[in-house]
Amino acid sequence: MGQPRNHNHAIVIGASIAGLCAARVLSDHYQQVTVYDRDALPETPAHRSAVPQDRHVHILMARGANEFERLFPGLLDGMVAAGVAKLDNRPDCIHFGAAGHVLGTGHTLRHGFTAYVPSRKQLEWQIRRHAAAVPNVRIVHRDVDAPRFDGKRQAVTGVLLSRPGDREFIPADLVIDASGRGTRLPAWLREWGYPRPEEQTIDVGISYATQQLRIPDGLITEKVVVAGVSRTQQAGLGMLFYEDGTWGLTTFTVAHASAPQTFAEMCTVADQVLPARMAAAIRRAEPLGNIAFHRYPVSRWRRYDKLQRFPAGILPFGDAVVSFNPTYGQGMTMTAIQAGHLRRLLASQTRHLAYDLGRATAKTTYPVWTMNAIGDLTLHGSEGPAPWWYRRVGALFDQFLGAAETDPVLAEWFLRRFSLLDSLYMVPPASIIGRAIRHNLSAWRVQRHAMSPLRDPDPVLDI
Repeated sequence: MGQPRNHNHAIVIGASIAGLCAARVLSDHYQQVTVYDRDALPETPAHRSAVPQDRHVHILMARGANEFERLFPGLLDGMVAAGVAKLDNRPDCIHFGAAGHVLGTGHTLRHGFTAYVPSRKQLEWQIRRHAAAVPNVRIVHRDVDAPRFDGKRQAVTGVLLSRPGDREFIPADLVIDASGRGTRLPAWLREWGYPRPEEQTIDVGISYATQQLRIPDGLITEKVVVAGVSRTQQAGLGMLFYEDGTWGLTTFTVAHASAPQTFAEMCTVADQVLPARMAAAIRRAEPLGNIAFHRYPVSRWRRYDKLQRFPAGILPFGDAVVSFNPTYGQGMTMTAIQAGHLRRLLASQTRHLAYDLGRATAKTTYPVWTMNAIGDLTLHGSEGPAPWWYRRVGALFDQFLGAAETDPVLAEWFLRRFSLLDSLYMVPPASIIGRAIRHNLSAWRVQRHAMSPLRDPDPVLDI
């Protein structure tokens, strides 16, 4: 798992957000970086046919915004200039429901919390614009057929580009596979005589239905509306106010439940999971265009970090390694964190880049993947292997979220961890656990007192 000694040319397969982040990092260490994408990339913020998920709501976590800004200075200001909403310590602009609990976010946060609300097409275009402005980065509309593997050197030496009647070879010192969940790298490894990585999967069975809306001014003051699924409710909802004054409304179902097929059915979901004023505002909205549908059957983590043998000259990146349950909105942020790993390791000049990147990625993936798995398998009806302690942790967090509904300190702790700001581990310290226990005990006593029968007054003797 060695790093190529030469730093002349690096190739990135895929101009996804992951691929563009990787290209930006590589540009500091390679004389030339070429990003190949089979899709004709739009010159303005627009949906891409090769990225069907981009029509659905994507939440940019606060941690992700910070990481992207480190890679592309000026990105956030550019989005704000384009009309993207910036929620600077404004929790009243967020309605957040998790596992059937609506957290008390309408208070002043003790710590700074800045969120940005771009559409996926706006965010990707802004990142692509910044990446293309790097002098030694080229983004080329060509389809990569496969990397070329040199059996004698046990290394990838470049890529073969598809063209009518032939394949063109482009040499490279390093190839990054950022081709997404449909990556062919496991099959290529087998062709080259290497083992495929083992995979961890969770059968989440998610179906999406998204409608763009125009809602009359003043009906909804929030800019971010989220209502996750719960044990008793298999449908959830996400709604964001976009830079062009429209709203993106995504309804989703889990555990292979049928997704809404019409706007009326989407309104029914809103009636079930949102406050009445928000649901009424959605019913008064003007639908724009057609409903977009998408399915996400399985979350998948390819464990490249566990391979003992791996060819030199190629690295998997982004969703090609791990694709998280998108309803948690953490995928883009985790990709940005992986780009930070790549930047640090290239600067260290490690001779074991693939091995070290795999280990670093696994270290930050594990806590997020585990908490998602606990939520999916214990609260959302997903299928997959579950250690015995998952259910106990899921039940404890259900109680914690119940306390956070009315305790702003608990709500803020959860929201910052859910946004991956303070830590990737959703493990409360003793002070937070104690606060949640005291809160729930107090609520239990109040409820018990309210439900106890009134005692009869002392009898009066009639003499």
